[in-house]
Amino acid sequence: MVLVGAGNIAQAHAAALREIEGVSLAGVVDVNPAAARALAASHGARQVFANAQEAIASGADAFHVLTPPDLHLQSALPYVQAGKIVLLEKPIGVSVAECDALRAAAQASGAVVGVNQNLIFNPAYVQLKTAVQSGRLGKPLYVDYVYEVPLRQLAARQFGHWMFREPLNILLEQAVHPLSQVIDFAGPMVELNTLAQTPVEISPGVGLHNACQLSMLCERMPAHLRFHVGANFTVCRMTVVCDDGVAVADMFANQFHTLERTAYMDPMDAWLSARKTARQVARQGFGVLRDYVLAMAKLKPRSDAFFLGMKGSIQAFYSDLEQQGRPRIDLDFGAHLVDICERTAAAFKPLPARAVPAATSPEPAGPLVAVLGGTGFIGSYTVAALLDQGYRVRVMARSVRNLQAVFHRPSVELVPGDVKRESDIERVVAGARFVINLAHGGGGADFEAIRAAMVDSALAVARVSQAAGVERLVHVGSIAGLYVGNPADVITGSTGTDPRPATRNDYAHAKALADDALLAFHRETGFPLVLLRPGLVAGAGTSPFHGGLGFFNNDQYCIGWNQGTNPLPWVLVSDCATAICSAMTSPAANGKAYNLVGDVRPSAREYIAQVAAVTGRPLRFVPSSPTGLWLAEMGKWLIKRITGRRVPRPYKRDLLSRGLPARFDIADVKRDLNWTPVADPAVFHAQAVAVHAN
Repeated sequence: MVLVGAGNIAQAHAAALREIEGVSLAGVVDVNPAAARALAASHGARQVFANAQEAIASGADAFHVLTPPDLHLQSALPYVQAGKIVLLEKPIGVSVAECDALRAAAQASGAVVGVNQNLIFNPAYVQLKTAVQSGRLGKPLYVDYVYEVPLRQLAARQFGHWMFREPLNILLEQAVHPLSQVIDFAGPMVELNTLAQTPVEISPGVGLHNACQLSMLCERMPAHLRFHVGANFTVCRMTVVCDDGVAVADMFANQFHTLERTAYMDPMDAWLSARKTARQVARQGFGVLRDYVLAMAKLKPRSDAFFLGMKGSIQAFYSDLEQQGRPRIDLDFGAHLVDICERTAAAFKPLPARAVPAATSPEPAGPLVAVLGGTGFIGSYTVAALLDQGYRVRVMARSVRNLQAVFHRPSVELVPGDVKRESDIERVVAGARFVINLAHGGGGADFEAIRAAMVDSALAVARVSQAAGVERLVHVGSIAGLYVGNPADVITGSTGTDPRPATRNDYAHAKALADDALLAFHRETGFPLVLLRPGLVAGAGTSPFHGGLGFFNNDQYCIGWNQGTNPLPWVLVSDCATAICSAMTSPAANGKAYNLVGDVRPSAREYIAQVAAVTGRPLRFVPSSPTGLWLAEMGKWLIKRITGRRVPRPYKRDLLSRGLPARFDIADVKRDLNWTPVADPAVFHAQAVAVHAN
């Protein structure tokens, strides 16, 4: 079979296919040849195809279509029209009309089409379904489903993502998961009632309908679904009420348990029933932990709920083909889910109308400033500050959809582009007097990829800016490139980057190399630039759970990098934007580096306590020892190395530096940029903490 698309989900398909007998990966199709070659090489595929025609000509009989949802129809049609076996990732289409087009093509060619709904094969759900069908709980009467999940793209304000473009898309991206289980268990939906909550405005006039309740009358029983993305606490739980018991499956925790009666009187029954349920939960919880440890040690195959669901779905697809000639989770099943999503979206409420404030001042007509990566958190404040100072602004970002109000002003020009492509950089800096680079270049699968993204892109921006005659480049990096793990050290703008960057995490390592490369470029060419390194940036529009506080297995508990009592180098995002603007024209700043750290510096413990107070949430800071953290990381590293995995070793220096115990002296940036960051703790609290109140 052939994978069509080499994105993240393709890795999961390829890994699952390796564990399914009788099915092998023959090739990969992708518009990005490098991505296709990398995926094929890592999973033993023999061929890479540039397009559908080449793949079809290869003689392959099955194709997994794994492109983005809005490309499913055009990606799948060639294979469907050729009469092939096609498995599409969910959703099978982005409208009922698309599903109808696929159905018509399949009927004409004889193609077999299925949809990958991996949650139907989640281990906990499979146990629930088996238990209820066994009859031991009596006749099933009613299904209740709670789907409350965080959403990474929402928390990161990545509103250009496909799921935020149309009200329907969030349902097609997320709601089809719980709906697939409800429909599989309760049968096709016959009647639907939707209670939609007020949408959240994510950009001017664009609402995100992130919460609703669905009441459905299905063929076998009624069902209710509570759908909410962007939640703080994850709940993905299906409850089936039966005549003689209740079955509960928690998909994310991968746990199943029942509530049943015993033969004894009520008080005794309450205790015995509770004990039985507790044993079920404890046994399965321990099983999840045990399987994780054994899988990490390569003593057991991968067995997390997501992977087992993916493997089960793909395995069932091919098993069904072999046994009955068509998949159970087929095109009609996927189309029914799309139909439910369309009907639900039709009941969504519009955004409340509000008056548009009239312009109080003329739009800027001053010099043009090109801002790369300018649609993010710091970028939005920087663009606003530039406009307030009379500059015109041209902003480049990978996505320019669903942006904040400041980006819709007439003096802002939006340019889609990628900082890793020099042609895009040339387009955005052309005619600009100043350039501000806020783009870090992106991540990667290993350090070399991260280094190439961060260092090479930073140098490319400098080279192109110099060639375009830009008067000054302001590069915004991070204090992560410094070593700040010694409490006795005093850090200034003249403090060099970490002299041992290879002992740091990949991000910090690449940041140090990028800073060094830019300053060397300045010395060698004389091109005017300023390097700014913000500390922990706080303010409205970002998460309060900053990585500088510690690491968060969930956002209720912060595992500190140390005891959490040392002052941290906070800076308000508004102060950061002011410094960036000043750095463009300050005569004293050329060729220098500065650390942007404010005067109000609460410790990790203090900050978490303040956020807990304003949000009313039971947030906790958990102190730790850098030595203890390092020993734990070394233990994981040794297990991985023993089992043959090549991973970089952890260093205690890195953990010490993450705790940020060094002191920062910002006299140089205050003097050279005439910078006056907020010094009043009450103002800092209002702008950095109180903005997160619910």
